[in-house]
Amino acid sequence: MIKSIKTTALTAAMALGLTACGGSGSGNTAGIGGSGYISSGTITGFGSVFVNGVEFETVSSAFDIEGTPGTQSNLAIGMVVRVNGTINPDGITGTATSIIFDDELQGPVSGLTPTPILPTTTSATFTVLGTTVKIDRSSTSFDGTTFNFDTIANNDNIEISGFFNASGTLLASRVELKEPFLADSSIVEIKGNLLTTDNINYTINGLIISISGATNIDDLPNGLSNGIPVQVQGTLNGAHTIITAKKFESEELKLNDSEEFEMEGFITNYVDNTNFTINGITVDASAANLSPSGITLANDLQVEAEGSIVNGVLKAQKLKLRGGDVKVYATVSAIDINAKTFKVSPILAQPAITIGLGTETEMKNELTGKESLNITHLTDGDFVQIEGFENNGSVFASQVKIVNPGKIKVQGNITETNDDGFITVLGMKFDIASSTFEDSNNNSIPTETLFNVAAGTNPLISVTAASDVGTAEKVELE
Repeated sequence: MIKSIKTTALTAAMALGLTACGGSGSGNTAGIGGSGYISSGTITGFGSVFVNGVEFETVSSAFDIEGTPGTQSNLAIGMVVRVNGTINPDGITGTATSIIFDDELQGPVSGLTPTPILPTTTSATFTVLGTTVKIDRSSTSFDGTTFNFDTIANNDNIEISGFFNASGTLLASRVELKEPFLADSSIVEIKGNLLTTDNINYTINGLIISISGATNIDDLPNGLSNGIPVQVQGTLNGAHTIITAKKFESEELKLNDSEEFEMEGFITNYVDNTNFTINGITVDASAANLSPSGITLANDLQVEAEGSIVNGVLKAQKLKLRGGDVKVYATVSAIDINAKTFKVSPILAQPAITIGLGTETEMKNELTGKESLNITHLTDGDFVQIEGFENNGSVFASQVKIVNPGKIKVQGNITETNDDGFITVLGMKFDIASSTFEDSNNNSIPTETLFNVAAGTNPLISVTAASDVGTAEKVELE
C-alpha cells in the first residue's frame, strides 16, 4: 500500500520510508533508495554512525548530502538523517545501505533573543526566513569552536537541522555557519507549502517567492500550484522579504507500507494515544510499549517511535522518551558498568541521584572533544552536565557531557512549595534563604511566597548553587 501525503516543513531525513514524487526531490536523491529497516533521527555518535540507539556499520554505505554524493566525513553530531538498511537481532547494531542528510532551513539570523547571550543563558530564539528557531546550550551542536552558542549573532548565515514542535518552532539539533550573508547573492533554502491566490504571486512563510523563466521547476511534474509542499533554493533581498527562486524541489511524498520503521521527533496534533503526529506522520501508539512505562503522551514530548507503516499510519510497537526536561550538573561517583548507572550528589549530605544510561544516550567529553563515548569513559570525580527525564525515582540520561567543574544545577519539577526557606527538586532539598528568584523570562520575583505561587502553574524549575553544600544562589522558573 502506498499513500500520498503532503507535508509542511518535513525534511527528507524525517521522511523515512518515503519516496519522492519528483525525479530529483530530496526524498530519494542521487539515486539512493532503500528497503528493509528505515530509521530517522539525530546522529549521536561515530565510529560507525549512531542513530536512535543503533550503531550502523557504514563500510559499504552510500551517502547523500543535500542531493550530492558524499562520504561519512560530511556527517556530524546533531544532523537529522535517514538511514536505509538492516538491523541485527540484538536491536542495537545494523548495517546502513544508505544515509541521507538534508538540512531543514538555511538563511540569515534575525531577532536574536536574548542579546547579548550571557554565560548564564541556557536557551535563545531567533528567526530565519520567517521561521522561529530555538537553540539550547546543552543540546544544540554547533560546527566549530569559534562558532557556538555564545557567539551566534544576527545576520549569521546558518544551516539548521532539527525538529518542529507543536507550535511550529524549529528546535535546532545542529547549526552550521555558512559563508557571510550577502543580500541577493547568498543561497538560502526554505521548505513549506507554496501559497497563491492568483497562480502568479506566490509566498512561503509570508515571504514573496519571485519566479522567472530562469527558475528550475523540473522537479515539479505538475508545475506550480497552490498548496504544494516544496523546497525553494534562491537568494534573499536586503529587506528579507523576497526570495528570488533559482530552483524548486518537490516535498510531496509517498508513504510506503514498511515492516521496520523508526523515527525521532516531537509529538504534535495530539488527540489521544491512537491519533497524533510526529514529523507530519500520523501515529497510533495504542498498542505501544512505552519507555519509561506510565509516561503520559502529549504535544511537545520528544520521542522515538518504532513500528510499521500500515495504510499511511505508523503503528507503533515501541515508543520511548528522548531529550527530557531534567538537567543535573554535578560530580560523578559510584559507577556501575554492568548496570550502566552512576550517581551524582548535587548536595553531599543528601542521598545521591542515580543516573541510568542506554544505547541512545549521547556522551561527549567537552574537554577533549571526543564523542561516541560510553560509561567506561567516565571516572569518579568527573564533572558532568546531564540532560534526561525522571524514571521511577532516578534519571535516565539522553545526554551526558564531561565538562570543567562549575556550578551545581538541578532542574526538574518542584515537589514542595512550603514557604519555609527551602525548596525541593529531584529529591534535593536546597536552602534558599539567600537565593534570588526569577521567572522564565529572567524577571525578578521578589519573594519565595510569590515564586511558589508561580510554580503552582509552572512547576518546572531550576536551582543553581555554587557548591554541593546545598545553599542555592538562584531559583528559576523554566
